[in-house]
Amino acid sequence: MTDKKWTMSLIILFFLFLYVLFHFIASTQKLEKTVEQLQQASHSAPQMPHFVLISQEFDNPYWRKIEQGAKAAANQYGVNVEYIGPLRTSMDEQMKLLEKAIASRVDGIIVQSLNDKYFTPLIDKAISRNIPVITIDTDAPMSRRLAYVGTNNFEAGQLLGKAVASRVKGKKKIGVIIGSDTAENQQLRLKGFQSVIAQHPHLTIVAVSSSNISRIQASIQAERMLRAHPDISVMVGTSALDAIGILMATKNLQRDDIEIFGFDDVEETLQAIQHGKIVATVIQKPYDMGFSAVKLMMDHLSAREIEKEHFTSIEVIDKTNVQLEEAK
Repeated sequence: MTDKKWTMSLIILFFLFLYVLFHFIASTQKLEKTVEQLQQASHSAPQMPHFVLISQEFDNPYWRKIEQGAKAAANQYGVNVEYIGPLRTSMDEQMKLLEKAIASRVDGIIVQSLNDKYFTPLIDKAISRNIPVITIDTDAPMSRRLAYVGTNNFEAGQLLGKAVASRVKGKKKIGVIIGSDTAENQQLRLKGFQSVIAQHPHLTIVAVSSSNISRIQASIQAERMLRAHPDISVMVGTSALDAIGILMATKNLQRDDIEIFGFDDVEETLQAIQHGKIVATVIQKPYDMGFSAVKLMMDHLSAREIEKEHFTSIEVIDKTNVQLEEAK
């Protein structure tokens, strides 16, 4: 090959190199500009707040209604609500989930406080890390929580006592099934119930037992109670599945004479009231609890002052108004 051809080849290769280099630099600059624009968009886009709602038991129908209310508020206010909870009622599991939520540094925590003594330090830990906490269904009044949303449980127990006192005739002995020996809300309901029954000498509470928020355990404990105290003619449950469990026990023992009073508006309870198998139940507003808790958390994040206690309504449902409740 002649020197002239070599020179021409080198010139062509040089210009090809410049062409490739130019396009490489242009593509790189364009890519860098695109990445910069994406980063700016990412930083400028508002982040959706992330709240965690910790239930007492993941698939409990009462807590599912709280979840529904919370999710409805989440859609309305533009927030992500993550619903979690133990598969079976367990205070230890709830505390572990609360610890995880704190470690994840979420924007807000909505949690039931089963026991003020054990939950208060964890709630205060979250507050110290600038994570707002609202208690729901059961309060931790000694903690630094922002607010409590739910039933006034002492008054709910009193309303249950009044429902029994106004509907039971004659001298009666009463057996009580509570949801938990350790849960503050159950203890408050029991105390409220006892305070009313104590005002009626013809009514006597002879036994109290715990169902651990389980229909099967409610049935087992009710059956044991009725065998030990066959003179019991009124039975009362203070958590959502207790009345249905009591009803199962009376069927097993063929005790159709037992007058049953319950708590919450579980579908089976309402149907049993309609069929005359359960006398009455005190219902809460779990949907309203979930909705209000999310709304109050958003109010707090928007620097609006919120009330420390937000009590949702309660009412007695019996055969006179059960159809209205079922229609809701």
